[in-house]
Amino acid sequence: MNIKAIFLENKAASSLALTFVLGTAALGYLTWSAWDNYGSATDDYSSKASTLDQLSHKEVFPSDSNLRKISQTLSDNQANLDKLRKALEAFHVATFGEFDKIKPQDQPQYFQDTLRSEVTAIRTLATTSGATLPPDFYLGLDDYENHLPQPEQLPLLSRQLTVLDWLGKSISGLKGAIIADFSLIPTDKGKQGAAPGSQRRGLNAPSSTLPAAGLPYESLGNMRITLRCDQGEFRDLINALSAAPYFLVIEDIKIQNSSGEPPLRDAAPTAPSQPSADGSQPAQRLPIIVGRETINVYLKIRMIDFPSTPSPAKPTH
Repeated sequence: MNIKAIFLENKAASSLALTFVLGTAALGYLTWSAWDNYGSATDDYSSKASTLDQLSHKEVFPSDSNLRKISQTLSDNQANLDKLRKALEAFHVATFGEFDKIKPQDQPQYFQDTLRSEVTAIRTLATTSGATLPPDFYLGLDDYENHLPQPEQLPLLSRQLTVLDWLGKSISGLKGAIIADFSLIPTDKGKQGAAPGSQRRGLNAPSSTLPAAGLPYESLGNMRITLRCDQGEFRDLINALSAAPYFLVIEDIKIQNSSGEPPLRDAAPTAPSQPSADGSQPAQRLPIIVGRETINVYLKIRMIDFPSTPSPAKPTH
């Protein structure tokens, strides 16, 4: 059978048949594509419907359970903060001596007299322990050696003196130490209201940083201490600072050996002794080399005060 001849003899029927076949193929492709899209849409709908069903059965946030957990967390955090604040209040710096009992008009003179007395006591302690203080040592408050402080400076100065007196006695008690510097580091805030003549040594007092609103502490200023001592005395000083009754932060520390060279091996090995009874030869004994150099130390110490928090007033009925 000649198919070509049949198509040539029946052109209309052949064209119709070919059109039917091509239409059927196109319709099949479109049907398959639509079915695939339908399947994808159905799966997406099922997934979103399932998610919607899960969300519709959940509690609306914040639920009572969430609120209870949040409230409990806040209460625990507040209790821990109150506990920490109470512990830090142990580092509250009180005014020196009986300053609070002195009449306001007599407080400037009392402060100057007390300062002079403490400086004298520390100089005596240094002499006893063999320590050397700077020639102009005045506990970092040398601006008030010959000038009375202003009344508005006294609340800060009286607390500074408490900490400085403790620091001065701790430093001057180091045996054989040479203290080159013991001074307050000036700040921009300290320039306001400084005592007359306070520029003579480049110091500005009082040196302090007032606390930002809401902070439970106040900085009483920074101390700069430079000294030379042996390693044992330096270790005792660091231990004393860590166990101090006041909150002292060592913000900067530099340590340098006073000698740049290690100790010399200037001793010859010890000659071995006579052989023992069993004929064994004892080992040769080497000398023990111990460095005796001192160290140069620079310390920058921040003094922090944690004022007592007044108890909240109980509501009256």
